[in-house]
Amino acid sequence: MVHCVAVSRATTPQPTLPNALARHFTVYTYDRRGTGESGNTGPYSVEREFEDLGAVMALDPRDPVVYGFSSGATLALQAAEAGAPIRSLALLEPPLFADEDPTFTLRVEAQRRIDSDLADAHHWFDTEVVGVPEDVLAGMPPLSDEGLRNTRTIVHELTFLPGTPAHRFATVETPTLLMASDHTAQEIRQWAMELEKEMPNAKLRVLAGEWHGVDDATLMQTIWHHVSNGS
Repeated sequence: MVHCVAVSRATTPQPTLPNALARHFTVYTYDRRGTGESGNTGPYSVEREFEDLGAVMALDPRDPVVYGFSSGATLALQAAEAGAPIRSLALLEPPLFADEDPTFTLRVEAQRRIDSDLADAHHWFDTEVVGVPEDVLAGMPPLSDEGLRNTRTIVHELTFLPGTPAHRFATVETPTLLMASDHTAQEIRQWAMELEKEMPNAKLRVLAGEWHGVDDATLMQTIWHHVSNGS
């Protein structure tokens, strides 16, 4: 399991999904670089994240299925593009940033806010970068102390997300299940549709859900069906 931006195993918005998936799979979940109990040796490079994922996959000799959510899904997709030995991908709503950030504008602004106020940096990322609707944002719990610490890693996403149009992944032949909620933002569903069109072995399932989220049981059943049918 590859988590989304600035969360750990303890603060993920999908805390009960590992147990749900464990009905059919042996599940490995880990804290990405700079979050939770994981260190963060600088300078940051997305290739080090590929190495981290590879180290987790090496714990089990069987061909792994890699599940990723949100930016974690885009990270898993990039790992597959880089040649990671992944049997199959199951990706829930990966964001795509078609434009490059050649002047590092987003990263500079993120770092400025992080250095000044972690809570402000987190709110800025949610509203200005991710585009979380106000009603969804209002329903989120307040940030924990760990959540604030994890906010420092938003610069990681702003390093590897820019320059990820769907056509970039046209050479990725890994069997891929793309999933999107029927109540998510149209832009998010559009990204999944574009990936399905560009990737030779990708299939999209639109599932009953909410904004940027699908319940554990639906995810578990959909992923199990994908894998048990040979993908």
